[in-house]
Amino acid sequence: MNLLVDIGNTRVKWGLAREGVLADTGAVWRGELADWTGQLPRAGVEAIYAASVAHDSAADVLAAHAAHCGIALHRVVSAARSGALVNGYADPQQLGVDRWMACIAAQARGEGAVLVADVGTALTLDWIGADGRHGGGLITPGVSSMRSALRAATQLRPTHMPDEHAWLARDTDSAIAAGTLRSALALLDAAAVDLAPARLLLTGGEAPLVAARLSHVWQIAPHLVLEGLAVHAERVGRGGHGLVQASE
Repeated sequence: MNLLVDIGNTRVKWGLAREGVLADTGAVWRGELADWTGQLPRAGVEAIYAASVAHDSAADVLAAHAAHCGIALHRVVSAARSGALVNGYADPQQLGVDRWMACIAAQARGEGAVLVADVGTALTLDWIGADGRHGGGLITPGVSSMRSALRAATQLRPTHMPDEHAWLARDTDSAIAAGTLRSALALLDAAAVDLAPARLLLTGGEAPLVAARLSHVWQIAPHLVLEGLAVHAERVGRGGHGLVQASE
């Protein structure tokens, strides 16, 4: 059984997979625990596949955990291709590994062109054509990051963020909440119209915040990066396309 680990900027998502299929999932907030690896499953784990967008120190903590447990650790990086999926970046490793894993999962989920939106600390979009080629994407701040930027760059100091957001607000907190949310919604709605893919996939910690307010139906896939790690690990095990960096 493989342990899949998605190390993000604020939390770590994990999953257990057998033969490329997720069997269980969980999450750990890194900021709350000095040694967050103590919250990861150990029983029956034969190998760990990890994708990290955090500082190298986070992956080093996982490496120490794997060594202590005697489990092989594979640090996954973006590659030129995986199966029928072709990376669209001139330098494949410049594509964030979390985005690459999400693309692998999206392409493996079905046929036809697909647009993947990951709404978290950053809001990212990635396009995969019907021919399996990654056509590029974009990166912009997520909703919470936009709000943090306003706090840092202005004298606006909201005391709370209302859950419901009308178009027009009559207090500063509601105005910030509405404006930042509407910015994300406008981008996602425009992408769905302009690119017109066969499938729309939505993942990331802020996906539930935006999903109900979008003009088009997006399929929520909360574990898309872990799904991609599961597919990737299975392909590597079969000797297929994929690139990992092994750490003992």
